[in-house]
Amino acid sequence: MAYQHLLKVAAHALKDATHNFITEEKLEAVEKTIQTCSILAAATGVGASLFPGGALVMSAASVAAIWGMYIKINKDLGISISDNKLKSLASAMLTNLIAGAGAYLAGLAAALVLGFIPGLHTIAIPIQAMIAYIAVFASGVLYIKFLTKLFKAQGGFEIDDDGQMDSVIKDVIRDTDMKSLIDECKESYKKDKKDGNVK
Repeated sequence: MAYQHLLKVAAHALKDATHNFITEEKLEAVEKTIQTCSILAAATGVGASLFPGGALVMSAASVAAIWGMYIKINKDLGISISDNKLKSLASAMLTNLIAGAGAYLAGLAAALVLGFIPGLHTIAIPIQAMIAYIAVFASGVLYIKFLTKLFKAQGGFEIDDDGQMDSVIKDVIRDTDMKSLIDECKESYKKDKKDGNVK
């Protein structure tokens, strides 16, 4: 699979759904925003804690990182959704992401450290960086798909209520191959780390 293939497919689906209201230039800005926010999340260590037994717990800072990314994506696209709606959306998206792919994410993290030892903080740091990157990147791709479904359903980007928002998110998660998406995020993380963008 090509580098960031699913991100580009999602972005162009949004462009097609809006009949080119979303231009190629806007899509390029969005793709850059998602990558940049993912790198920043990894650098600041927001993300997850992996506990013995494989439990994965995302931090409140992850929601803030995703919320900030959604605000920037909207600016890139030239659309308006209230900050409060975006904050609720970021939280709901992360919750559904973990519900749909949490076990796989935890497995990826555990694979980094065979025989994970509680309290070994030098190992915990790179795990948190990787999971933070993946969570933000995946949430960015899912948000683009969310906007596409929203526009197809009503011809605009208005979110009427939380029930509608939750319904669209669940549709997005259900229609997404989460393993493939997480694998793409992991490959993007590895490339950014190799290129020196992630320390």
